[in-house]
Amino acid sequence: RTPSPTPSDIEEMNKPVIDWRMFDPRRWLHRKYLPYLILLGLILTLVILMSVYDKQIVKWMTPVSKKLKALPGGWAIPIGILFVISFPPLFGHEIIGILCGVIWGLWVGFGIVAAGTFLGEVGNYYAFKSICSSHGRKLEQNNLSYACLAHIVREGGFWIALVARFSAIPGHFTTAVFSTCGLGIILFSIAAILSLPKQLTVVYVGVLIEEAGNGTVSGREKLISDIVLVASVLITIVAAWWIYDQMAKAKPEVLRNRRRARARK
Repeated sequence: RTPSPTPSDIEEMNKPVIDWRMFDPRRWLHRKYLPYLILLGLILTLVILMSVYDKQIVKWMTPVSKKLKALPGGWAIPIGILFVISFPPLFGHEIIGILCGVIWGLWVGFGIVAAGTFLGEVGNYYAFKSICSSHGRKLEQNNLSYACLAHIVREGGFWIALVARFSAIPGHFTTAVFSTCGLGIILFSIAAILSLPKQLTVVYVGVLIEEAGNGTVSGREKLISDIVLVASVLITIVAAWWIYDQMAKAKPEVLRNRRRARARK
């Protein structure tokens, strides 16, 4: 017999899919959020500087790009960097993607970023699977959001994994969940490969910066880039909403399983 829900279980089940209180600016003024605010400030500053000084950036990057292109296997350098900054997941992936767009253009740059991203994710998968499996099990017992995501991945398999990869949920976090909740490397690899077009947007930003710096970008190209960026953002938001909705629907079952586990002790 399954024990009745506790008051905390009832409170958890009544929570909305998204806690809108997280968008309250006063909540983010707490000291524990200071590192995130600093990181956000750095990202916004970088974006503004790249928009304002695009011509200077391209001028500075021109000799560097020529040297990298001239190097035998120079394309392997950003692939290696993308792989290294995946252990542990570090900030800078987007910067490398933008630089690849500036130096190699859209399709070659995308191929480089896709290769580095995929190799980094596979490496992360095996790292989490071999080192963090026990930690993942403990996290699943103590963190309800993690437990719900792990539950829907086990139940939905590949399709849940694919949508999660397209969502705004950080890829390294989903990789940790996939590797510790039983998703096989083959299905994980297929989902990772199919979601690689997400990187195309980042590379395209670099292409636009290079064209803007050279004065070759047209109004039509600018319009297309804006549409692509907006569509990419909408896809990630919709995918994330659907994943969170599935997690909310799985919450009663996860809490029920927890009560059963406590009753058996």
